[in-house]
Amino acid sequence: MHRAWGYVTLALSLAASGCGGSSSTDINTNLPGNLVTNGTFTATVNGTAWGALGQVIVRRPTNTSLTIAAASTTYVVNLVALNVTGPTTVTLNSAPTNGSFGSISSTAGGWNSGNTGGTGSIVITTLTSNHVVGTFAFDGPPTAGTGATSTIHVTNGKFDLTF
Repeated sequence: MHRAWGYVTLALSLAASGCGGSSSTDINTNLPGNLVTNGTFTATVNGTAWGALGQVIVRRPTNTSLTIAAASTTYVVNLVALNVTGPTTVTLNSAPTNGSFGSISSTAGGWNSGNTGGTGSIVITTLTSNHVVGTFAFDGPPTAGTGATSTIHVTNGKFDLTF
């Protein structure tokens, strides 16, 4: 699991370094639709439509792992899938055998499908050297010490991204 957390740290670092001096006042950030510059990345979070803003970070630090990090004004969503070389379904529960998980954070706290009781999956239907398409869903119990108090439900996740 430590290796997987390293991927999240990498994804968040890359996402933060990609933030520039542009202002969000020129777009309506309250829209639940997709405002992604390199494809689409949407989900439903606790019953409310959510869409990423700006560039979604997609990294393949090895040819057998995939990290996706997306942010909006409300949540940061991270997906880490290990042992991925092509179209597949990966369980997002950080089981010792795969280390894959989905996480989400906000000013209210953090949640992770790798926490005890977490469940979920990512279905990758297309994976090339510069394109990934798939769906995801997960239940993330709260991460201790983050302020989150109950499990968050991420459903209807969809992505179609170039990188």
